[in-house]
Amino acid sequence: MIQDPIEIRHLRYFLAVAGAGSFSRAADRLGISQPSISQQMRDLEAGLRISLFQRRGKRILLTAAGLIFQEHARAILHQMENFLDELSRDSVQLRGALHLGIVPWLDVALAARHPNVNLTVTEISSDDIETALEEGRLDVGLGFLTRHSPNLRYERLSSDEFALIVPAGHPWWNRRMVRLSELHQQRLLQLPRSFLVRRMADTICRTHQVRPRTVAEISAIETLLRSLAPLKAAALLPNVAQRGSTDLKAIRLRGKSLVLEMGILRLKDSSANSMVAAFTELAKAAVPKILGKRLQATGATNDESKQEP
Repeated sequence: MIQDPIEIRHLRYFLAVAGAGSFSRAADRLGISQPSISQQMRDLEAGLRISLFQRRGKRILLTAAGLIFQEHARAILHQMENFLDELSRDSVQLRGALHLGIVPWLDVALAARHPNVNLTVTEISSDDIETALEEGRLDVGLGFLTRHSPNLRYERLSSDEFALIVPAGHPWWNRRMVRLSELHQQRLLQLPRSFLVRRMADTICRTHQVRPRTVAEISAIETLLRSLAPLKAAALLPNVAQRGSTDLKAIRLRGKSLVLEMGILRLKDSSANSMVAAFTELAKAAVPKILGKRLQATGATNDESKQEP
């Protein structure tokens, strides 16, 4: 059992003496006095309760135990150097695991600035993202901002508007704008009411006193969009859902309360998590640019002044 703790300097001094074969030469190489290094080695042997050195004339050789200690001292110092290198790299390169929840239409490909972070992405609704964050199953989320939970921090990154998504061949394909009042009894495919976006769409319809004809409720956004053409229906969804497809068109709507906020969701006390903080900064820089390009491609304006009073 070691009586006193071994410090890093003990290992460095020991390896210097072993390599030089002399206390005086090791002291010269290290830039310290010979009595100091001799005392450090006596302290090391006393702490280990073993003899590390033996004298052969003027030369210092290692004992059998010293040879074993030399091997492990080199390994320990090597590991320490690697550890310090990783710490210095981790100022810009984080490592670990990050669980991200994201709504299906925000399939944003973020730059791999931190390749040592194991990123797990789960596509779920905004409501489920909030629940998973509060239950600790997610570290951070990207989705629509409800601002419902007092336990979460909501940070806006961009905004979007509800639009009418129609397939090629739809009677309104060539329209540039549709009034909300025109949606009464129109064929729509809808998400289930468990989705925040569906509940927002229902609120918009009630506000404008229209009742569309729901052809089907489909929980998978890709399946819903692929089903528009076969079922000859449209969808009341955010502009970004169109995703730049040439077979779909996002037609601007004229009406009230069409704007959605999109951004980052995380626990209020998550600021101490370095990976969440790094991801947040990356998302703040990347997501608005990516979504901006998508919304420009679909003709979205996000201009509330163009809505009906």
